[in-house]
Amino acid sequence: MKAVGIVAEYNPFHNGHAYQLAKAKQITGADTTVVVMSGNFVQRGLPAVFDKWQRAELALIGGADVVYELPFAFAVQPAHLFARGAVNVLVAAGVTCIAFGAEHAQLDFLALAKIARQKLSENDAFKNDYTQTYATVFNDVLADATGQRLSQPNDLLGFAYAMALLDLGYADKVNLVPIQRQGADYHQTGITDTRIASATALRELMLQEQTVNEFVDYVSKPAAQLLAGGEQSKNWSEAWYPFLQYKVLTTPICQLEQIYQLTDGLAYRLKEQMTRYTRVDYQTFMTMFKSKRYTWSRLQRTMLYTLLNISHDEMMQALQRPYLRVLGATKQGRFFIKKKRDQIQLPVINHVTHEMINDILQLDYRAGKLYELMAKQPLQQAMDTGRIPVFYE
Repeated sequence: MKAVGIVAEYNPFHNGHAYQLAKAKQITGADTTVVVMSGNFVQRGLPAVFDKWQRAELALIGGADVVYELPFAFAVQPAHLFARGAVNVLVAAGVTCIAFGAEHAQLDFLALAKIARQKLSENDAFKNDYTQTYATVFNDVLADATGQRLSQPNDLLGFAYAMALLDLGYADKVNLVPIQRQGADYHQTGITDTRIASATALRELMLQEQTVNEFVDYVSKPAAQLLAGGEQSKNWSEAWYPFLQYKVLTTPICQLEQIYQLTDGLAYRLKEQMTRYTRVDYQTFMTMFKSKRYTWSRLQRTMLYTLLNISHDEMMQALQRPYLRVLGATKQGRFFIKKKRDQIQLPVINHVTHEMINDILQLDYRAGKLYELMAKQPLQQAMDTGRIPVFYE
């Protein structure tokens, strides 16, 4: 059996994602599509519009055969760690190629990564330039090393997947398959195509409380029904902001400095700014807290780490312990899992035990509890305990 892997957030799943799944099978000749998907929180540090179980089921309806969860420790990280975790899961699951959407699919991402790898590791710009964001410095060094500047989000992720394959020693075992992105741009907030809208545009449309009919041209009917009733994802940041304020204002700086990425004076600045601006809303606070050194996404992720009380040591331990957690599978997917079962070397999780939530799943469990707490609509089941994979025929 041949499987093609895809890294996704599906926030939400739309026609562009369905196209990618079908195209990946067509190009590679694979009979199984294996997706590794972010859980309840996405890379930018925000909650997904629907929980991981709902999004996994929509992916299966849309053409995926297996959906694994990308562990929280990797899912809410910058591109290089996000990619490393995703590639590790997919290769452990048994894929022989990884397909991804790209703004410039004609590029040889692995060749670029091979050229850039040594120069990137040797360059001192990362240590010495504090006037620009990490992403800006990274791209400047990449352009100097390869002559190619990558500025689009999917191209940058593709490069990160290539670097991860090299770093993990899988470059000779797994092929990268870029697929030209169709329709809307990644960050496009308006809808201009008749069949494909960006996930950003669909999230914006959801906030306008549109009917099912406004979504059915761009997503499956089940997804359209969820989007039309998507109350639970509105104003998440404002909902959690009072909890974040309480956490920061009542915690000594010495303890805040133990939080993952609250380093280099950032804990002191956070405490100072939040003490000074207690009456402003979350967006206003973040605008004032933002600096040239850090991107908005970086700071937003740090706020999530703070809210979840994730220490540096906890995160470092979690990054060393990837695992495979099945969120859902089709009949074909279950057959593939059975065939590959004896070859998988990472821990496989189908049912969450009490021991797991205090050990390998502690960060994911904590994040799931926060998601449950912030959901506007009551959730029928707990996010982790008592759950079994979604089986779709």
